[in-house]
Amino acid sequence: MPATGFAMHCSAAFKAAGTAQRPQNLQPRRAVAAPCRTLAVTAANQQQQQQQQEQPFRSAAAAVAAFGAASLLLLGSGAPPASAAGGRLPPISESADRCTLAALDKFADTRATFSLEASGGNMTEANVDVRGCDYSNQDLRSKVLSGVQMQESNFSGSNLTGVQFARAQAQGADLRGADLTDVNAFSTAFDGADLEGAQFENAILSSASFGQYQGKWANLKGAHFEGALLSSSDVIRICENPTLDDFTRKAELGCRGSRR
Repeated sequence: MPATGFAMHCSAAFKAAGTAQRPQNLQPRRAVAAPCRTLAVTAANQQQQQQQQEQPFRSAAAAVAAFGAASLLLLGSGAPPASAAGGRLPPISESADRCTLAALDKFADTRATFSLEASGGNMTEANVDVRGCDYSNQDLRSKVLSGVQMQESNFSGSNLTGVQFARAQAQGADLRGADLTDVNAFSTAFDGADLEGAQFENAILSSASFGQYQGKWANLKGAHFEGALLSSSDVIRICENPTLDDFTRKAELGCRGSRR
């Protein structure tokens, strides 16, 4: 992209980040501004180097740069597994210990470190499938839920404080009243989940989703997000959920306008 294109993109990003209303302990401005400055400098340097070369080499360099940028974008975003993208889920295992507490300990350290691979199905030995299982009203602070398939499971009233929860598939799950304070729920899918009264204080929720699953919105009534780590784009997506309370919408997330 030409340097002027980056400048226009970053100008819009800075403007959006500077005018959005949100709690002071969230820092989406830095998340927006820093990548833009880096991209702008990189683009300017590449353009200057290309101008010093002959036309055939400029064309080749541009092609390589475009390919590299696309590769970095794909690697950075992390393609969602079939379950996250709405694809067909594998059959539920009939193992007798599938819904036990011990099941959540399976390759826990590996899943905590390599949540992308575990959630994407690239590490079948570390796959943990607790879909439809009942883990309600339990102390699960020592467990690892990263990369877990937990669609339509029941974790209501459970203590999940500080749990590694990255890239879990929690669509349609029951998490009413669950304590999710300080969890790392990076890129976790909460679409269609019942999160009424759930606590997300100081949680890492970058790229997490709270949209629709099977035509049903995630229920965020009474949920709290004070101090949660969210970028401006994350906030915009959460604010689209019509179940948010007015106080949470305005005071904790800084949503602009209302969908009601």
